[in-house]
Amino acid sequence: MLKVNVGLSRKLSHDFNSTGFSVNIEGEVCVPLDQPERVIEKIQEYYDLAEETLRDQMDRHQSDTAIASRDEEPRKPRRMTYDRKPSPARNGNGNGNGQRTDSASTKQINYLLEIGRRQQFTTTQLESEVATILGRPVGLYEMTKRDAGAVIDALKNGSKA
Repeated sequence: MLKVNVGLSRKLSHDFNSTGFSVNIEGEVCVPLDQPERVIEKIQEYYDLAEETLRDQMDRHQSDTAIASRDEEPRKPRRMTYDRKPSPARNGNGNGNGQRTDSASTKQINYLLEIGRRQQFTTTQLESEVATILGRPVGLYEMTKRDAGAVIDALKNGSKA
């Protein structure tokens, strides 16, 4: 048995903007190696499937519905508000465009939400755990990278930091 891993990627560019697409498919070829033509044929089937899948994704991206949705106002993440104001040290790390450079990454926030789902926390319970772990109320989308890392570690280990 032979394992096959096929990866394809394409980039679409328009008006100095580009969008990348990629697909990876893994599978097995159950053809004896003493039949190289059949092995190559089976591998080609994986490439054909990957190519078709990639083309479908690109077509969906260029469809009228997809283009129209890109013209809509982007949704803003739900931000938690508290009576406490952030300290100047945490608030003064701007990078010139109104965003803090030390803000938790999207990956960190998504991972934190996933951990919460796995532990069957409601959003309110998760926010309460965050406040307990950090010792202060902090909105999920207002955490620094360090805050998010501490919360993730504490929730994964089942302890409070």
